[in-house]
Amino acid sequence: MPFLIALIAAAVVALIILGFVAHLLFSPWLLLAAVAVLAWFKFRPRRSHR
Repeated sequence: MPFLIALIAAAVVALIILGFVAHLLFSPWLLLAAVAVLAWFKFRPRRSHR
C-alpha cells in the first residue's frame, strides 16, 4: 500500500513538472525569442572565407 501511494505521488509530481515545462515552452515571449534567434541566425551577415 505505501508503494502505491508513493507511485501515485510521483506521478502527480511528474504531471505538475511537465505541465509547468509545457507552460514555459508555449509562452508567447519564449516563442517570440526563439523566432528572433532563428531569424538572426538565418539573416546575419556572412564573413568572407578569404
